[in-house]
Amino acid sequence: MVNENLSSLNSTERDFVAKARKVGETVLAPHAQDTDQSNSPRLENFRALSEIGLFGMGIPKQFGGHDVSPQTQREVTEILASYCGVTTFTQAQHHGPSRMIANCPNSALKDVLLPKLAKGEWITGVSFAHLRRPGNPILRAEPVRGGYLLQGTAPWVTGWGVMNQFVFGATLPDGRFVYLWSPANRDDFPEVFAEVAPPNGEWGTMSVSPPIPLCGMNASATVILTFESWFIPQAHWMLESDRETMRKNDKSNVLGATAMPLGCSAGSVRVLCETAEKRNLPAVHRAANAFTHEWETVKSQVLEWLNRQDDPKFGEEALRIRAWCIDLAVRSAHAAITASSGSANMLTHPAQRLLREATFYTIQAQTQEVMDATLARLEREI
Repeated sequence: MVNENLSSLNSTERDFVAKARKVGETVLAPHAQDTDQSNSPRLENFRALSEIGLFGMGIPKQFGGHDVSPQTQREVTEILASYCGVTTFTQAQHHGPSRMIANCPNSALKDVLLPKLAKGEWITGVSFAHLRRPGNPILRAEPVRGGYLLQGTAPWVTGWGVMNQFVFGATLPDGRFVYLWSPANRDDFPEVFAEVAPPNGEWGTMSVSPPIPLCGMNASATVILTFESWFIPQAHWMLESDRETMRKNDKSNVLGATAMPLGCSAGSVRVLCETAEKRNLPAVHRAANAFTHEWETVKSQVLEWLNRQDDPKFGEEALRIRAWCIDLAVRSAHAAITASSGSANMLTHPAQRLLREATFYTIQAQTQEVMDATLARLEREI
């Protein structure tokens, strides 16, 4: 069994990690296969995560959150991903926009949203990965009197039906980006719409596609939203940015996306170790030991370079390690399938689920640089 490194965490944070592991073991793991094959996220999983305060993990304490360290958040994410990938991925949508809301200058919006987001009473999603796409923008924000009109599509909106609000990134006429908060249903938020109205009395329309069929994370309820003159008041504005800032953030955060593939690898190592105990075959024992050692090695390098972001070699090393984490997730899951033999072909077996999750992590938060680094690593293995 792979163990996480908790030496740098204080007692409160270690307790938080322990609670996450208990939920993983007792709630997520027993239902992971059924959750994976469902058409939507398992609400019982989200209730259990809410009860331990997970949705307030990164929210400041003044709003009822826990404001735990980034390292604690990484450990929690790894643990959850080792037990149920789709639950981990879906709940992860909440943390980024929650931090954006907490860090934005819109104090009125923060005062209304953050206390309920911290408790998990409300859960928020996000959609701005499309801003990285080349070519003409697919989601545009047109400034109008009193706010903005959204036009176009948000192609990857995860957690529909669980999340009741979203932070959308859209392109302004001058090419810069604006980030705006909007609910799925305005009637659910009367307190933030009481004193705002569109300039012409028309709120516009938002249409929702059926869930997109996915080979991995299919139960994430990921949909496409299409907007026609969807009005978002200026009062729900969060911040503005540009493409160069996004590139810089992508480079500095390249290791941030390693937590879930590392968790996936930990899950595969767990399957290998359990299989080794049952079958007592030398080859399975060797594989379990080898992948355990490799996981521990790459995890230590992730932690090392997260603390060396000022190092001139950080960019190069971060991409190398990110590609390694992706590769390890796929190989360890493939090894778990191999060791499990024919039973791994059944949808009730965790090994094939872990391999599909590893496929998803291969392209999650992928930039051109991450793609290049991943392909370069795979080429070296030929």
